Amino acid sequence: MTLQDKIFLTYVFILKKLRTLFIKIFIKLLFVKNNNIKKILINRDGAFGDSVVALPALSIIRQNFASAEIDLITFSDNGITFADFDLEDGLVNNILVKSKRNRSKTIKELKQNKYELFIQLPQNLGLYKSIRNMIVVRFFMNINSGFGWDCGRIKSFIKTQKKHLSIPTETIRLLNNLKDGGLNGEISYPIKAMNPMDKTVTDLLKQKVAVFIIGGKLKIKKWPSENWIKLANLIGNDYQIIIAGGPLEEKEAKHIKSQTENSHNFCNKFSISELFYVFRHSQIAISNDTGAMHLCDAAGTVVIGLFSTKELSPKWYPNNDKSIVIEDDISISNIDPNRVYKAIN
Repeated sequence: MTLQDKIFLTYVFILKKLRTLFIKIFIKLLFVKNNNIKKILINRDGAFGDSVVALPALSIIRQNFASAEIDLITFSDNGITFADFDLEDGLVNNILVKSKRNRSKTIKELKQNKYELFIQLPQNLGLYKSIRNMIVVRFFMNINSGFGWDCGRIKSFIKTQKKHLSIPTETIRLLNNLKDGGLNGEISYPIKAMNPMDKTVTDLLKQKVAVFIIGGKLKIKKWPSENWIKLANLIGNDYQIIIAGGPLEEKEAKHIKSQTENSHNFCNKFSISELFYVFRHSQIAISNDTGAMHLCDAAGTVVIGLFSTKELSPKWYPNNDKSIVIEDDISISNIDPNRVYKAIN
């Protein structure tokens, strides 16, 4: 390790320690411990992938508060949220999806529910936002107990952090936060799996199947169509390929199918529960860094994840130890299909 790297990491370490210290001080000042909790409010914001990676945390909260009434609130103006999942019965009592533009009104409404405990499953909140949210929870929502906030992401010296630090996945980070709050349990993904009605899918799943997860919100996180085509042709008869994605990927999927003999276009054809079933019964998946990749990981399927980002990408890696990550620091387009095919083998 170079002297420069040591200086950078020392800065990151000190900043994390200071942030964590302030978070703990404010939690201790604002909240009291209550051993007789009957009504809980959980907050987790974000879209598809953010929801999937938080499901084990929700499961552990339920394991620790078996008889409590648990509500889950997420602020989102578009995209897939917890409300789109078919979750196991009894995991939460109510899922509240609220607009980001009406936070003040929502906070007043939530105050009327008289929650006894607030659990934050945080995104990358900085120190200011964390403290602000704690004050809102304690004084504007009148909730006496709360925990879950952490130091958040340190945006400085990302490359050095990725090179030298062990960065937990988002799922593990949230579980560590719960452990700090005294909650432990078995890790599970409480999603119901549903067999798709389409007989074509059922017949395909009797064979060896590889899923191409071609979706992604950002162009810089999407592998080019020609790479998917080349990979499909390299795979040949080894696997039948199911192409998965959303409505925005339908045109791309048709193009891939037209250039290959072993692929089948099912973009925008499955519900989340059906997609979960397909993943569970597939042998392998190749995926962009996208929400469906996390659903596939939750299903226990081996994933080859394709990444290219300047952020702390390890937090979004698959949790399955057998999965493989292929990452290019400049552009995902630089990842050679031959390299991915070698990983499949």
